[in-house]
Amino acid sequence: MELNLDRYPSLKDAVLDLDPILIDTLAAFWIERHPEGLVVLFRFAWYGPQLEDARNVEQYPDRQVLLPGNLDAEEEILGLEESELLGAFNRMQLTPYAPGNPTGKPKWVVKTHAGSQAERIQWRNSIG
Repeated sequence: MELNLDRYPSLKDAVLDLDPILIDTLAAFWIERHPEGLVVLFRFAWYGPQLEDARNVEQYPDRQVLLPGNLDAEEEILGLEESELLGAFNRMQLTPYAPGNPTGKPKWVVKTHAGSQAERIQWRNSIG
């Protein structure tokens, strides 16, 4: 079954094609290997104007894209982090069938703006 996803030559190109507000609110992403390439799932933190009231906080829908299968996921992650588009990363590779990875292949999980708790708080406060 063919994936019907937007295709990009690199992870950085996929991020740069997002709307600027989505780049600013990109909280995390996952990368999994698929027979057609690397599937990237972007998760956004989309906040309303009044964070003190939980009813005003909204979650923007996740977005999936496809990268070429010949790319190395870790190199793509490192290259994107070096660009500083999304701050420092907290990344980990989940082994096959580990909690949070029900597949038989490794999965990368990356939190953005996570170089420190202070960076994460500053980022969260900047997207109000």
